Formats: sequence, C-alpha cells, structure tokens
Amino acid sequence: MLNLKKLSILSIGTITALIGGFRNNSAQAVSMTNQYTTVKKDVVVDFDENVGVGKNPLKGGPKLDTLWADYGLEMDSSVKELWLYDSSCRAKAKGKPKGVSKNGFTNICTGDDPDLATGKGKYKAKNNQWIEYDSPEQGNVLIIQENKGKADDYANRKNPGTISFNFTDEMGVDFNNIGLLDFDDPGQPIFDFTFVDNTTQQFKFGKDADENDPMVTLLSKDWKGNALKGDNSLREYNFDFSQNIKQLDITLPGSGAVTYLDYERTIKRKVPEPTSILSLLFGTAAVATIKRKRSS
Repeated sequence: MLNLKKLSILSIGTITALIGGFRNNSAQAVSMTNQYTTVKKDVVVDFDENVGVGKNPLKGGPKLDTLWADYGLEMDSSVKELWLYDSSCRAKAKGKPKGVSKNGFTNICTGDDPDLATGKGKYKAKNNQWIEYDSPEQGNVLIIQENKGKADDYANRKNPGTISFNFTDEMGVDFNNIGLLDFDDPGQPIFDFTFVDNTTQQFKFGKDADENDPMVTLLSKDWKGNALKGDNSLREYNFDFSQNIKQLDITLPGSGAVTYLDYERTIKRKVPEPTSILSLLFGTAAVATIKRKRSS
C-alpha cells in the first residue's frame, strides 16, 4: 500500500522548493510577464476539411469567406460568390453521352463542367472529341460561382474574376504552393502577392511554364501518359519568398479552380505568467495525490 503521508510530505516539499525557486528568481519571473513566443504550424487547406458545414454550401447555404478562419485564412471574390465544387465526379458534357470514371465516381459533374473532373476518366466534349484525363483526385475545389443554380465555375475574359486569400495572422504566412485545376491556357492565371511590409510582387507564367519553369509542375496526363495541359489539367505552383505574405490575389481570366493551399503559419502566443505556472503546479500535485489515494 502507498504511504500517503510520505507522498503528501513529498508533494508539499516539492511545491515549497518550487516556490522558493520562484522567489529567488523573482526578477527573472517578472521579465517573463507580457513576453511572447512564436509557434510555427504547417497548414494545408484542400477544402475537404470539416469547417462547420456538412456539404457544399450551395444555394441558400453559408458563404465560404470566413469558414477557414481557424486556419488563419479568409477569402473573397471580386465578382459573384465563392463556392465549392466536387471534382470527384463522373464527367458529362451537355447533351452528350455520360462519361467514364475509372475511380468509380457516380456523382455527375454539375453545371456542365466536365473539365473540372479529377481522377481518371473520359468524356465526349462539345466538339465531339473524347477527352481522357488522369490526375490525382482533388475532392472539393474552390470556384467563383457563375450562376445561382448548380455549381459552375466563372469564366469571363472581358471581366475576369479574382480570388483573394487574406492571411489573418499578425506575422503573415510562409507561403509554399498552390494547386490550380483546368486552365484552357496555362498562361492565364496571374498571382499578386502582398508581403507583410506592404510591398508586392506579381507572377505570370507562359503557356509552357511546366516545361521551362521549375516553379510549375504539371500533375495531369492523358490515358497514354502524355502531358495533359488543357481541359482537366492540374498544376502545382511553388513559391519561395524571403519574407511572409499577408495576401494572395489570383486572377482567372478563364475557367479554373483552386484545389489546395500549402503554407506555414507563425503564431504569436503569450508566455504564461509565473502565477499561472504556480496554479498549474498546485493543480497537478493535487490531482496526482487524489489519483494515488484512489489507487490505494
């Protein structure tokens, strides 16, 4: 059986020693008050996270703008609303036969958007040609909604839409990469970064950027293993900055969707005050004593 008396004396002695330590180092303890420490956290937002909504927030549902606030991210669109689109779907062009999904997807791609389908499949396009695509499954992707009906991405070359990603942490984020789906012309997306010091930098990529620019990686191919750069194409854009960013604006002159964002947060947290540490120690010692009493 445990010697509870000895345990109690030991606990009290330990706490007394700790208190003495704090008294002897009072100057050091005071210097900790109101000080902060930083914590780094890797984040990947792929729009499949559980952020408080059961399914795609479509017509009548909540907007997406602040649903990822716990990830240090808020979003906005220059035109219309931001919606989610399920890219794990079975492609079907308007008025054409149903496509094929090698992944077993039964959900039909909505809004006449077979070019947003991911995984492995094929469908007959409006020009009556079969398009065969093979890319990693992307699940939910982020689009600018074109209309009030079924999810359908916005494409308007005369009035292109811009998606704004605002990183709300005081110290910004260390941005790594972003995935983009379905660009008829690989040179279309325009990236505008705003750094924490309010300076900016813009990136535009040429038509064959995945062939000659190490910042761009093509992740899609056709069924024969050839590069797939048009409809259903999937690319990853990698960035390496010397300072953190607080905002990213992506302008999409044509069709397109954002599949994921990868960045590192730097979160500023307050260092606990000495009194808080003492309370924690007293509470821990008391719990330990109770547990030992119960076990005896």
